[in-house]
Amino acid sequence: MDEPETTPAAPQSDSVGDLGGPAAPVVRVERATEGIDPAAERWTRPPREGDRIAVLLHGLGSNEDDLFSFARFLPRDLVLVSLRGIFSYGPGWAWLDFPIDPRDREKLTASAAAIEEWAAAQAGTVVGAIGFSQGAILTYELLRRRVLPLEWIAPLSGAPFPGALPGDAELAADPIPAFWGHGGADPLFGPEVGELTRAWMREHTVLTEELSPALGHGVDEQVLGALIGFVEAQEAHEAQQA
Repeated sequence: MDEPETTPAAPQSDSVGDLGGPAAPVVRVERATEGIDPAAERWTRPPREGDRIAVLLHGLGSNEDDLFSFARFLPRDLVLVSLRGIFSYGPGWAWLDFPIDPRDREKLTASAAAIEEWAAAQAGTVVGAIGFSQGAILTYELLRRRVLPLEWIAPLSGAPFPGALPGDAELAADPIPAFWGHGGADPLFGPEVGELTRAWMREHTVLTEELSPALGHGVDEQVLGALIGFVEAQEAHEAQQA
């Protein structure tokens, strides 16, 4: 889970920062599928009507097998599905370009719309999203678009896409729980963008943050353990409300 990713650089006044990276070579990802590929879905079990579903969203150049390893640690009543990016990137897959052009939201919008269309066809309801790196950027985008009935998100090593969306004001007025796990030594996610991300999340979500000081661009036992605790708490709260 240490693949190359977008490199945060100088922040902009209306965003959490330029996620482009000044020295990164531009690699244009290519559309591989029109929507989410049903042959590339990894489920803990087939969903049924009324099920609560959480999606797992991989990072740049990875695939649906990556975050599926988390499934054995998360609550069994929660149906988990790992999805493959709709763009090809080398031997793997992506959700948007590398590095990110903060002036171009087209590919991220396409990825979010593909997941929303896919979710509408499922027997259960998508209530949560866990994403790493590019997948983390996508979890923010899904929340900000206000199409899915998300009850929580868990972005790992990623920031919201630069610029404001109309849904941001609604989020600030009615924030939902969010888990943000990241490393203090992440070469692709510097302290300045980290501070801006933290400020954005405090304004738009009910934030639970887990910072692993020596961690680079990845997920370690500390972050994973905190993620498990967060998801368990959300599902326990939902069970109490039922």
